[in-house]
Amino acid sequence: MEPVVGLDVSKGTSVAQAFTSRNEVAGKSKNISHTEEGFEEFGEWLGELRQETGKEPVVVLEATGHYHRGLVAYMERSGFCHMVINPLQSKRAKGSQLRKVKTDAADAWHNGLKGRLN
Repeated sequence: MEPVVGLDVSKGTSVAQAFTSRNEVAGKSKNISHTEEGFEEFGEWLGELRQETGKEPVVVLEATGHYHRGLVAYMERSGFCHMVINPLQSKRAKGSQLRKVKTDAADAWHNGLKGRLN
């Protein structure tokens, strides 16, 4: 299985959480600034993950109005594999939990797990 990065996108920043295999977290979550420098740091981070695992990571993120478009454009330009999921799918997957936790890191975690299920 390839590594998966769950990405919770918001207005000016996003939070990413990497997984090397099912429920196996690769380090801490990472904040990504929606600037060219922030996108480049994100690309370097994905490259490090690729080197660690020997496989191309897949980035999973929700469609968030227009906030996700800059990140998607960067990933397409840079050749990173990504999936944009419907927010309703993500909400259903999060709703299957017993505890209701709403944080950007938790959302990134769930997006990563959703990518593992597909």
